[in-house]
Amino acid sequence: MWVAGWLRRTEEPQETTNAESGTVTIGGSTAGVLSRGEERNVPLASPGGYAWRPKNGERVLVIKGGTLGEERYVAGSLDAAREQDDLDDGEVRIYAEEGGALRSFPVALPVQGRISGETLSPDVRPWLRCTLTALDARAVNSRKVRVTARLSLCLHAYRETELALTDRLEGDGGAVFTRTETLRVQIPVSVEEKTFTVSETHRFLSGQPEADRLLCHTETVLLDDVSSAGSRVILQGRVCAAVTYLPQGQMCPAVETFETAFSQMLDCPADTSPCLLHTTVNLTAAYLNVSAAADGAALEEEYHLVAQTVCLADAEADCVTDAYCNTAELTLERETVAAGTVQPGEPLRLSAEGTLACEAASLTVVSRRAVVCGMTEDGCDVLVRLLAADTEQHVSCMEKRLHLPLEPAYGARLELLSEQPEEPVVPVTAAGFQIRVTVTVRTAALQESDLRQVTGATAQERACPYASVPSLTIVRWGGEDLWTLAKRYCSSERLIRETNGLTDDAAMVEAPQYLLIPKTQA
Repeated sequence: MWVAGWLRRTEEPQETTNAESGTVTIGGSTAGVLSRGEERNVPLASPGGYAWRPKNGERVLVIKGGTLGEERYVAGSLDAAREQDDLDDGEVRIYAEEGGALRSFPVALPVQGRISGETLSPDVRPWLRCTLTALDARAVNSRKVRVTARLSLCLHAYRETELALTDRLEGDGGAVFTRTETLRVQIPVSVEEKTFTVSETHRFLSGQPEADRLLCHTETVLLDDVSSAGSRVILQGRVCAAVTYLPQGQMCPAVETFETAFSQMLDCPADTSPCLLHTTVNLTAAYLNVSAAADGAALEEEYHLVAQTVCLADAEADCVTDAYCNTAELTLERETVAAGTVQPGEPLRLSAEGTLACEAASLTVVSRRAVVCGMTEDGCDVLVRLLAADTEQHVSCMEKRLHLPLEPAYGARLELLSEQPEEPVVPVTAAGFQIRVTVTVRTAALQESDLRQVTGATAQERACPYASVPSLTIVRWGGEDLWTLAKRYCSSERLIRETNGLTDDAAMVEAPQYLLIPKTQA
């Protein structure tokens, strides 16, 4: 019994752990490795917070465990360890194979907003302007990047409606004297929309893109001219694309700018000539493709855009704002009429500068770009982005937000119609990059006004306090207009002017002024 038990203990298998080198035959998260024989679906092992993928043909370290070595893991690259022989003791280097320090991938951010209000209804024609005010990207881990965008939406809602205005009042028992004011408004006579597509092919100037791939591209739509010809609106502009790519055989990216011009006509069926054209063109989709050609690489561009135009026309109408009767007491019914005008301003060139603190002497600016981030009460903000490379061709992105001051329009609200930023000037100073940026903007001043008009009147009998006298002599002091005097003393503006030889209230002599006020009922 003792001998049998000893034999059984000596025959129990012991767990073994060893390692050997192998060559990757299938790359990926579960690799295929060839050592003494090929084995597939071998899991990867790596330190916490670090992820990697072996490639075909790479020599790796395979760790074996278990009783018979059946548990295997690919633990690391032997080729990468030999290639990094210039490291100092205690130094760690993180890098990627095949120029992988720069990678790009598309990001689609779903945007959904809801705007509600009394002016929105199914028959409304919306006019929308969207501006990207902020964009931020941060690495969460080795496989995730969090992208945050902030948009500014400016929505105008236009719908057909009738504006009821009172231009006169009539009474049965006696004359009703009315005071009128001219209401000036700008009404939308046409709200039109058109979708269109433009395409063009450009040649790369700095070289052939690596693997016919673009790192990133940004587009800006610029409106150069908007005019009207009869019943049509003619708009001309261009799509400016800043394309970043890695030229073959280089580690530093190149940036080139391509412009694609467009010209469109929109119908504006209106009975009157518009006084203001409010036009915007938004980019809805961009398709860029790199193709090979005999004389070098080419960039094929296709842009889908939508143009919206609002034609505004001037309108004037007389409205009754006050009324009285010398033989009756009037109770007036009033309502507020919302009105407003839009005054387009001349193009303005706004400039600002600031310092971006860095070791600017050791950096080379690869690309520079300015983006307007929207309008504020005292100006607009612009974001300047720089792509810079150091002496070892390591690329970094830096940005600086600047404020472009704008003189406020007193009593009015400024709205940004269009902007055209110029390429920033970035000289090197001891403190870093001194950034100077200039933006040409077109604005409009929205002047909102409310008019209290009289819509009706109810008459009640009253005794005239000056029925026994045909006229009065009063002393007029500064600040009293003829309408107030006529209403108080049962007269009329016309009779006071004719009796005293007055032509204009503004021509009143220095106070006091003696006036003869004739009484009238007609």
